[in-house]
Amino acid sequence: MVRFDTYRAGAFLVWQLKHAGAVIHEDGGDIIHLSLPTGEAISIHIIESSIPAYEIKNTIVYNQAHHVYTLFILWADMLLPPEGHVVEVEEWEWPLLALYGDKLWAYDIFGGELFIYPIYYDRIGPYREIRYGKTVNMRQLMGTMVEVETPFLRGRWRVGTFSDKVPHKRRYETDTDGQQPPRSTKPASLAEWYAVLGISMDAEEEDVKTAYRNLARKIHPDVNKAPDATAQMQALNEAYRRLMATFDDD
Repeated sequence: MVRFDTYRAGAFLVWQLKHAGAVIHEDGGDIIHLSLPTGEAISIHIIESSIPAYEIKNTIVYNQAHHVYTLFILWADMLLPPEGHVVEVEEWEWPLLALYGDKLWAYDIFGGELFIYPIYYDRIGPYREIRYGKTVNMRQLMGTMVEVETPFLRGRWRVGTFSDKVPHKRRYETDTDGQQPPRSTKPASLAEWYAVLGISMDAEEEDVKTAYRNLARKIHPDVNKAPDATAQMQALNEAYRRLMATFDDD
């Protein structure tokens, strides 16, 4: 079951990457090799179980030798602590936190879509407090060089990561003159869908995705035992579908 979900995540990821303009060179299900429109070669590794620190290092070293940036994305439900928990860092997490700046990249699957987002490990003395970040999209994928100085991993390394939020255009109905209304104008009929997700009507695409992801983790029938759990999830899915339809694809 775990392996099936990993390959399903890979299939969703490949679709999103192609939609964002990436060229897929090899799709191994849990390892995807691609080139970005900007030219960087990236190797994405989808991880569903703890990975030894030496395997992380070997992967980074191998890809570095081939001028490839490396991105590890971990299954949140299987591997990573819940939001708000205070934890000790496990041995296998240290090199990843060093590479990605005290955060790990995670994924979840809800409603037939893959959601990727950062999980921050905020320092509290010798411990870390877990904080979930906003969902990113594949147009933010990039390669960068990072300097790492840890006992296990030292030097400059090619790392795949996600940039800061990129602007998005929102699709509107045109007015009677054939012109688009200003950015702040929203069709009043959408207000109820924003209310379902608990977000304001000026929310951007990542805000919509993040709100949906957070609510889906709480009300999905697999974890929500309320009699109307299925109806709640259907309403959430419909609100998400309606709001995402207001964003352009380019």
